[in-house]
Amino acid sequence: MIIGIDVSSTAYGTGVSNYTLNLVRHLLKNDHQNSYKLFFSSLRQPLPREISELLKYKNVRIFHYHLPPTLLAILWNRLHLLPIELFIGKCDVFHTSDWTQPPTFRAKTIATIHDLTPFLNPQWLHSRIVSTHRQKMYWAVKSCRHFICVSENSKKDLLKIFPKINPQNCSVVYEAAEDKYDQFLKLSLEAQSSKKATIEKQYDLKKYILSQGTREPRKNLTRLITAFNLYHQKHPQSKVELAITGKYGWGKDILHLKNSYIKILGYIPEKDMVALHASALFLAYPSLYEGFGLPLIKSMKVGVPVLSSHTSSIPEVVGKSGILVDPNSVDSIYNGLQKLLSSATLRQQLAKKAIQNATKFSWDQTALNTLNIYSKLKS
Repeated sequence: MIIGIDVSSTAYGTGVSNYTLNLVRHLLKNDHQNSYKLFFSSLRQPLPREISELLKYKNVRIFHYHLPPTLLAILWNRLHLLPIELFIGKCDVFHTSDWTQPPTFRAKTIATIHDLTPFLNPQWLHSRIVSTHRQKMYWAVKSCRHFICVSENSKKDLLKIFPKINPQNCSVVYEAAEDKYDQFLKLSLEAQSSKKATIEKQYDLKKYILSQGTREPRKNLTRLITAFNLYHQKHPQSKVELAITGKYGWGKDILHLKNSYIKILGYIPEKDMVALHASALFLAYPSLYEGFGLPLIKSMKVGVPVLSSHTSSIPEVVGKSGILVDPNSVDSIYNGLQKLLSSATLRQQLAKKAIQNATKFSWDQTALNTLNIYSKLKS
């Protein structure tokens, strides 16, 4: 079987990038029988080193083009011209990104649905993103043989918005955190402490709550900051900081809200993220909507409890290993912060549950489940 996959998203450091890169890595790690053709196109972004390194596997080829995503969105989503086989040659199945839906000559197409924000809450996104997703899904609904949803909630949303899709053509395959998150707790306690101390010194952090994700309206950072400031007003002796990581995306930014206890660190290199998660008191992630919520798994993998929302896919991912709040209520977020900050015992109890819950999420299993879908389509 020849499997084509669009890996163009891997250049941009997003959650979709993470998903695509790790899926391909673990497909190639676990599957030495089938052939893989990876399609990458970007006008300015170089081919990521992590993708070029995959050439160590004998069953993979990379097709690198310098066409801008906007052009491909016009060709494939709007005009629906130029089948993918013209770019990568023959393939049996082609797995699309969340950005474009190319036509095919004979290949059966599969699309991963990460979340349905452009359809459920378009006001949270840039209008160009909404337009591109709508055009992509118009063709995906018409032509895709199968949809992979990263949570049961995403599947429910997909079938509600697009009732023409046959539920039998939808599968739930969870995401996971990178292998290095699993490895952290296998280090000696001395090594763990050393890595935590290094990262705290590097980013000038001491006792902190971590927030991770692109700075955009959906992440609900303004309410989180308001609740955190309220905590400091009621506990003026507290030295706890809020460390907000992630690059600016769109919408009104939060830079004007920072103060001595709020550190907006911006983009953090992936090599630093494991220790940054592991050293936090807990992860604060009161997102308004998530298709999955990858930062939650990252924290749980390193034994860090989470404060998150009782909406969308989040309860499905967190289980009983965190505190879930109403993301639309500052008071609810504050109460969650207060509960976790006031009890080290509670944090320890939730940390144990987090480690156990996180075992449900594995990239090896994700890859094997995805490969099974490819195989069924081929047959």
